[in-house]
Amino acid sequence: MQVNRSVSLFSVLLMFTVSTALAQKADVAFVVGGSLASDATINVACPPPFICVDPLKEKVRTGHQFYWEGAGAWRIGDYKAASLYIELPVAFVPSQRVGISGSFPVGTIGHLNSTFVTPSLKVKLFPKAPLSPFATVGGGWARYSFGPSTTNKGALQFGGGLDIKTLIPHLALRFEVRDFLSSNPNFGRSSALFNVESGFNRHNVLAGGGPVFTF
Repeated sequence: MQVNRSVSLFSVLLMFTVSTALAQKADVAFVVGGSLASDATINVACPPPFICVDPLKEKVRTGHQFYWEGAGAWRIGDYKAASLYIELPVAFVPSQRVGISGSFPVGTIGHLNSTFVTPSLKVKLFPKAPLSPFATVGGGWARYSFGPSTTNKGALQFGGGLDIKTLIPHLALRFEVRDFLSSNPNFGRSSALFNVESGFNRHNVLAGGGPVFTF
């Protein structure tokens, strides 16, 4: 009987030790905020029978819009003053207004949905302190939907922020800024007369805040 009690006590202590060791190893954040996207340039060729020395250049402007993001992180290294995490941020920006301005401004031409999935590495400083700054960098995938047209692009993600512990256990507040860098979507311009300039030059800057749950 005493042996059974000892085994039971040992099992409880073992479970407590494991759960304590796993504590704070993972966190899940939910962030909302505002977005800012850089302009793109469209080269507009002259339709026949017109002749142009150089193609016309039009600016494609993406309006500001709210976004939401979920980010899960798992700690893979604890160095007291800093911790290293594998992170998976997934961000979505719905219905961004897109317009063309330049030689022939035409106002709004449609709305763009942007999705970013970028596995990353995150370094958090002073993870046990009330204020914990962090930096993150990674790469993955950007998906742009413009009406019936969908464009898939490679994307880089980099940014940083601050986690602020609250008086509620396992709950913190996060404030962050991330930039998802990719090439431009085609904005539904499939005609040979329109050519969106290529290059890894579209910045999607997302700034916001929200709760972080630690486990």
